Amino acid sequence: MKCCPVDKELKEEWEQNIKHEVDIDEDDIKRMCVIFKVLSNPLRLKIAYHLSKQDYCVEALVCALNEKQNLVSHHLSVMKQNGIVDSYKSSRYTYYRLKPELGPILNRKIFYSL
Repeated sequence: MKCCPVDKELKEEWEQNIKHEVDIDEDDIKRMCVIFKVLSNPLRLKIAYHLSKQDYCVEALVCALNEKQNLVSHHLSVMKQNGIVDSYKSSRYTYYRLKPELGPILNRKIFYSL
């Protein structure tokens, strides 16, 4: 499509098409901003990437990331408070999982295609 048509009728049609293409809910934008802000921390992004592959308990993440337990627990808490991860108990362990809708964001193909 040609950008910024000169013809008045074509321009009105073009403007309407543009407005419908960019029709995104403001609440979705705010939610995405929160997600990206939380994931802007390198350790949280690493945690999220691991959780996109499988569920982990804190001890397993500590081992996988080679970080201190209290640091991993703190970042998981921040991620849970912001709706990025869920947790569930199994036996004496608490497992964390990434919310399903966030999996595509962390797909390696997306990162490598940027």
